[in-house]
Amino acid sequence: MTRNILQERHIDADLLQQLAYNEKMAELGKISASVVHELNAPLSVIISASQMIMREQDVPEFVQEMIARINSEAQRLSQLTRGLLSYSSYDQVTAEADLNLTVNFILDFLTFEASRRAVVVMRQLDHRLPLIQTDSNQLKQILLNIVMNALQAMETAGGTLLVETATAGDDQVRVTISDSGPGIPPEVIERIFDRYFTTKKSGVGTGLGLFVTRELVIQLGGAIRVSSGAEGGTTFIVTLPIAP
Repeated sequence: MTRNILQERHIDADLLQQLAYNEKMAELGKISASVVHELNAPLSVIISASQMIMREQDVPEFVQEMIARINSEAQRLSQLTRGLLSYSSYDQVTAEADLNLTVNFILDFLTFEASRRAVVVMRQLDHRLPLIQTDSNQLKQILLNIVMNALQAMETAGGTLLVETATAGDDQVRVTISDSGPGIPPEVIERIFDRYFTTKKSGVGTGLGLFVTRELVIQLGGAIRVSSGAEGGTTFIVTLPIAP
């Protein structure tokens, strides 16, 4: 009896620690959104100033090239910050979304995460895909969760990540995310979508990422499945309807 009580207290303590961590990350997300918003003003100044300099006639060629690079990088950051502000919005809005553009946004956003893990990211996108009616923020979260999960699986060994898009029949689109990581053991793969289940070390996984991912996919009217080979490698396939 005493052992059961202690076990329950231990579970409660773990749950409390997890909830506290989730709350901390939520607050960090709010602060980050404010910081991103503040970055837009100086980026706009940099873009405008660089464009004015590039229009000058007597600027040396090497300076022109440097200013053009500054303008290009500032434009990229500005586009990224606008996307982050849109992603941080709480509102649920169903509208037309481009699956390929969303994939590119997530992969560009995670470029640093991939490079520091020595992961080579490849894209095979079907540019004939139709636009889909969906919540673009939820779509971004689905892709972000799966890609980050793949990158974390290749934390030390490096490897490759392949993201493909394609049509799936007349009324669906499909995105496939494959990694060359160590794979998922058969005894674990049946539980990876369970709430609070994680194989990651403390402070890295919350046990909610893939659970939330599956729930979001279902909410969007889609389906998600996972497979993993005996010699490593994991593939997630998400299928979404073109129209709800």
